[in-house]
Amino acid sequence: MISYLNGQQATDLPIGDRGLAYGDGVFETIALGDKAQPQLWQAHWQRLRLGLVKLGFTGDLAELYTQLSHDIKGALSDWARTKQPRGVLKITVTRGVGGRGYLPPEQPQLNRLVQISAWPTGRDHIAQEGASVYVCQHAWGANSALAGLKHLNRLDQVLARQEWCDDSYHEGLMLNQAGNVQSGVMSNLFVEKHGILYTPINDTAGIDGIMAEQIKYIAKHLNIRVKQQAITLDFVYNSDGVMLTNSLNAVWPVVAIGHKTLPISVNCRQIQLALSAHLQAATEPFVC
Repeated sequence: MISYLNGQQATDLPIGDRGLAYGDGVFETIALGDKAQPQLWQAHWQRLRLGLVKLGFTGDLAELYTQLSHDIKGALSDWARTKQPRGVLKITVTRGVGGRGYLPPEQPQLNRLVQISAWPTGRDHIAQEGASVYVCQHAWGANSALAGLKHLNRLDQVLARQEWCDDSYHEGLMLNQAGNVQSGVMSNLFVEKHGILYTPINDTAGIDGIMAEQIKYIAKHLNIRVKQQAITLDFVYNSDGVMLTNSLNAVWPVVAIGHKTLPISVNCRQIQLALSAHLQAATEPFVC
């Protein structure tokens, strides 16, 4: 793994960092495509920036953008020497070291962590063959102030992911406090019924996914209607198809939820093809 802390190669984080102590920060996970370039960097930056603003981070965000761009460029240069065509870029920004207590310092010195790790193995076939999904017992907590943000406190997902160790399951579905399906453990959810794509509203839980936004954009251009609403588990079981999306996996069609089998729809395949072309066109050499 390649790691940069505040622009310098590093393997350690200060023990007083508020991200470690309180989850006081945000992060992004970004695919490095076939040319080892970050996919959808600007969209990821905008979500990271929004998260910082909503968490009340102070400071010059334009300067932070410049610093992160410089950090990423250095990490990509190091990564190129590994000769690996693909990888995973993770960007974390914390409120820095703040001493004891929840109250943030008046003038925090943000910590920037940029990491690149190897592309996960054993997943590439799932986009074509489909995913088998487990229904988690642990549900999302409800918090309208933090819903949609990719902040560092991910304990709901940690607890849900501990529920299965069977390699035959590729992902888990998580419900919200109302008992409706909110998302996958690591993905956003789209459910197809009568040619319409339904996706949950992230008003009390869940993450506003970058790839999910790309799917909405592509669906519009394919004349596929997308509707956001509450989605019951029964609605999912009786749907015409289910897709799970995130920045690394792109689109996974779901072929089984527990013992219930599901078809892979024509619309899913059309979206996968259109998304592949879209990502290739949107991935450009990274420059500061």
